[in-house]
Amino acid sequence: MPSALLMLLLAVFLTGAALGVFLFLLVGIHIEEHRMSLTGTPGSRTTASTRRFLGVTVRHQTHETTRKPAGLKR
Repeated sequence: MPSALLMLLLAVFLTGAALGVFLFLLVGIHIEEHRMSLTGTPGSRTTASTRRFLGVTVRHQTHETTRKPAGLKR
């Protein structure tokens, strides 16, 4: 009986931890979308952590690094 209770408590704890991580990411994504600031530097630790966790990076394009499609003529 004590092992079943321990397993139940562990399941509840892990579910709460997963829900907490999900909500943290949800708040970070919402802040980025509200500010429309994905092209700039992160405004807070929450948005910086969300970007790092999701693997979102921002490249600063310069004239030398910007590729132009070969098929377009202007």
